[in-house]
Amino acid sequence: MKRFVTAMLILGLVFFGPFVSRSAASPFLEIAKQTGIDLVEENGVTVWKGKYAGKIKPKGPLAGKKIGLLVACEFSDWQAYYLSEFIGEFGGTPQFIMDNNHLWKNTRPMNGIRIPRGTWGLTLTEGMDGLGMNGNRVEYPVVLKEDPNLVAPGVPGKGTGSLKVADPTAYDALIILGSHSGDILVADDVALKFIKAVADRGVPIAGIGAGIMPMIHLDLLNGKKAVGNRTVDYMLRKVAVYQAGSVAVDGNIITGRDTYSTPAVLRALCKLFAPNFVDHHKGILKGKKVMAMTAEDWEDIELCAPTLELMYRGAEIIVGLFDPIQKARPAMLDSEVRTGSFGTTIPFQEIPASYYRIIKAEDLKMSDFDALWIHGAMNPWRLTVGTEAQEFLKDAYAYGKIIAAICHGPIPPAAADLLQGKHTAGWLAVEDSVKLMGGTFHADWAAAIDGNYVSGQIPMHVPEFVDAITEALLR
Repeated sequence: MKRFVTAMLILGLVFFGPFVSRSAASPFLEIAKQTGIDLVEENGVTVWKGKYAGKIKPKGPLAGKKIGLLVACEFSDWQAYYLSEFIGEFGGTPQFIMDNNHLWKNTRPMNGIRIPRGTWGLTLTEGMDGLGMNGNRVEYPVVLKEDPNLVAPGVPGKGTGSLKVADPTAYDALIILGSHSGDILVADDVALKFIKAVADRGVPIAGIGAGIMPMIHLDLLNGKKAVGNRTVDYMLRKVAVYQAGSVAVDGNIITGRDTYSTPAVLRALCKLFAPNFVDHHKGILKGKKVMAMTAEDWEDIELCAPTLELMYRGAEIIVGLFDPIQKARPAMLDSEVRTGSFGTTIPFQEIPASYYRIIKAEDLKMSDFDALWIHGAMNPWRLTVGTEAQEFLKDAYAYGKIIAAICHGPIPPAAADLLQGKHTAGWLAVEDSVKLMGGTFHADWAAAIDGNYVSGQIPMHVPEFVDAITEALLR
């Protein structure tokens, strides 16, 4: 990308620093503190840290509540990523309940483990670290039917014992995830029996998109206000009071139209448990534009979960596409489709194209965004190899744009020599890159704001990272 102003901007950066000052904290920090996270100021840096960082928070409308997340084959990866991250921010403990009784098809290698995978390939046992499980954000998954051949594959502290069978009396609420998963559940007698047992207890039950199908089958929506996408809306018009909206609540029944509605479904559940719950997040970033700086092979949860939450907070999402140099999944350099480490793609196949914009690097302008975030895994390496991305980061920083990086994300800003004198969180692999380029690495920080540079540690710290981006944008 040709930017003739680069030299002047960098010269200004050298002598005067970035064209943004360290403004006073916004009132949003008080909202963030309500979860129980430790928020401190260290050397002029705002830091998210403490024993609850990256873990289930002690406060919130879902505190002490166990939330079951029911999935079958081809469930929504996006919904799983989001709910695994954000239920804990409201105090709840999520647990995936996997339908192992009716495995529709084996479309991907299962490594001998008969469990459902997500539409794009997410596995809920092997992908433990990315989902922040192991006692951090999500309890280990359970199944619907006993099977001694189902084992926990080498999870620390879990060994290789058989997966436990879900107890329908153990959950304070149930969310049925969407995508093709709903089709599988509605045809499975074991799954239907489980859902009915939970429903008979009178606890809240939510369905998203096609996840509403078993609720229709069990007559849970008869005469109820409901929303849904095209996989279910024609049926809802027959049995329910169909509404054209994102979320509907009627008694203890919640319906969400599609993946985009997932954050609103979570807030509706909060409201059921705590009628006085006030949602301070919705629309708070209205008018702000946030760009995902993307090449290839990203950490899926670090793209999907922030995208949904930032959209809910009112931000306009832009995906900036940079030359990946290499393409690992699949190895097709000429393909226009970009792929994450665990299978999600750009374009987003779960989010309508009208909800976000994709702009190629050569067409990006500084007016297109207020902040950018670099999601981790190997995506930052792709951005570091390309000189185009380095020059772009330098320009964005000089313009005073917010540069946010999580996990491996600090590597490109370090390579662009933007971390001199900066403090940063991040994954352990970035420590040398940060230190050698004059920055200070903090392995124990969940997230931080240092001027117009924002950082986050690893996938399970995504909520703190999103809060840090929000705070930086509001200053």
